Amino acid sequence: MDSPDSITAMTRAGVGRRSLTILGMGLVASVALIPIDAAILDAARSIPLGGDVRRELVVLGQFGAPVSLVLAGLLIWRLDPGRTRRLLDLAAAAAATWLVVQVGKMLIGRPRPKFDDPLVFPGPFGSYPLGEGEGVRHGWELWGGISSDLWSMPSSHTAAAVVLGVFLGVVYPRLWVVTIPVMIGVGCTRVLLGAHWPSDVIAGGAIAAAVTLPITSGRVASRRPPEP
Repeated sequence: MDSPDSITAMTRAGVGRRSLTILGMGLVASVALIPIDAAILDAARSIPLGGDVRRELVVLGQFGAPVSLVLAGLLIWRLDPGRTRRLLDLAAAAAATWLVVQVGKMLIGRPRPKFDDPLVFPGPFGSYPLGEGEGVRHGWELWGGISSDLWSMPSSHTAAAVVLGVFLGVVYPRLWVVTIPVMIGVGCTRVLLGAHWPSDVIAGGAIAAAVTLPITSGRVASRRPPEP
């Protein structure tokens, strides 16, 4: 049986309030950053990144991606088999976050930084010209060959990193000192590599934290049903 985790000792209502606070503060911060997104990104672009540094940033940015989720699961399974069932919470949090983030991307339709339009948000009814050969597209046109060009907000890489980081921090509280810097680092890589505006990163992180915290701390997927 698991030993009580520090955060799971909170009431469900308390966890819910904390999650809503994180979400609200994160979205407010994201909106506040939009007017200075371009200035921050320009400053990030001015930082010289050598080949090795860029490769390291790319690797760091994969924290929370499927391979890292599998590796984390294997490590828990082998090193702490008593908590293997908690991986159900990780899977539930990852799936729920992916769904929320993906729907958000398609409905917001924000162009990637390469288009240099930080103040453009077509929304579900607007469209955006992607250039010659691509035409004018909506963010939800999966069949339109838009790739991820209109999926800048929120950042899915940041969200994925926060899912794994929060899960590890909840299950193993002593790991917060490691996971918090890593989550922040992943968000920074998305800006340094020019993949996202800063506000995209904040939005992705806030959504992921707000979804993952109650699922993991409340053991939504791993809680055993009461015996009859």
